[in-house]
Parts: sequence; structure tokens; C-alpha cells
Amino acid sequence: MNRFTRLTILSAMTLGLAACGGAKLGGGKEGAAQAAFQASQPAGRGSKTGQSLVEKALASGATSLTLTADCAQGGSASLKLDASATRLDGLVSYSITYDACNEDGQNEYNGTMATALGFTLDPRYPAGAFTISMEGRLTIDGEISDFIDVDAKLNMDFAATSLHTGNVKLVVDGTIETSEGKFTYSHETVAIAAGELPKA
Repeated sequence: MNRFTRLTILSAMTLGLAACGGAKLGGGKEGAAQAAFQASQPAGRGSKTGQSLVEKALASGATSLTLTADCAQGGSASLKLDASATRLDGLVSYSITYDACNEDGQNEYNGTMATALGFTLDPRYPAGAFTISMEGRLTIDGEISDFIDVDAKLNMDFAATSLHTGNVKLVVDGTIETSEGKFTYSHETVAIAAGELPKA
């Protein structure tokens, strides 16, 4: 095999491997908010895994506690509760560390998100609303290959935290960055789709 042929094959293989990565997150400002919403639902975007971790941590009565659970499609999510934390606003502060956490069968999440959960009275949400403060960076690998870097508060209806499909209305304050850019929100209402990540 001559040198030109070997170089051509090597180039083709390299291009093929580069093409194997997932799509980038898309959707601009709304897409970034959608990705943050997915990450706000502990341990895999609205799965029972994350809710179970929060409930177990709160039920324990401990002021400092770490719990780990398997994610639905592989990997794990660890919740570290710190009742004395004051870094973020909220009634309860915790961090979730994602280790190849795959809840949707499509994407793995890695990284740590500091989170605080609170409640708000907002006329836009007659039944009441959660305020979720988030700070941290997650990488996403799979169908989507990207990152989200979040320093924001998301207000949402109580029912939205368990939605896997359908439309969700968020009120967002802060910044969310993806490979598309850094987006700033000032008490901005954003409509998103639950249970999916937007593609570029």
C-alpha cells in the first residue's frame, strides 16, 4: 500500500470518528433554558431517582448526608445534602454529582450542580411554584455532545418538576451558557418542551 493510500484511509477514519459525536445543544436562549430545566430535575431530569434521593435526604433529618442511586439507563447520581449551606438561596441546599448518569437512554451527564430548592408565591402560578437555584457545569455525551454552565434561578409550577413530556413555562433569572453562547435572563418567561434536549 503506497503512502498516499494510507494517508487517504487515515484521513477518512479520522473524519469518521469525528462525525461520531452527538449534535450540539440548539435553540438559542430557549434551548439553553430547556437544557437547564432538564438538569434541574435531580438525577436525570425528572426521574424518580432524583426525587427519591431528595426525599430520603430530607426524611433522614441529618444536616449533612450523601446518598447515591443508579440512574435508569446506567451510571449514577450522588446527592450531597448540606443543611448549613448558605451559598445559594432556598429552603434546602444540596449538590448532585452525575457520573455517566443516563436517564433517557440517549445521553450521559457528568459533573456537579449545586442546587437550592425553595418556594415562591407568584400570581402566574396559582397552585404555587418552586424556585430552583442552580450553579455548576455539566457535560453531556451521547445524542447531544455539549455542556451547560448555569448560574441561574428557575421558577416553575410544582407539577413541572415531574413532567417527562409536554410544555413547561419557566421564569428564569441569571445566566446559562452552552456552546452556542452565553445567555442572560432577567425575570424572563420561557416556554420549553419537557423530556428532551434541543439539537442545533
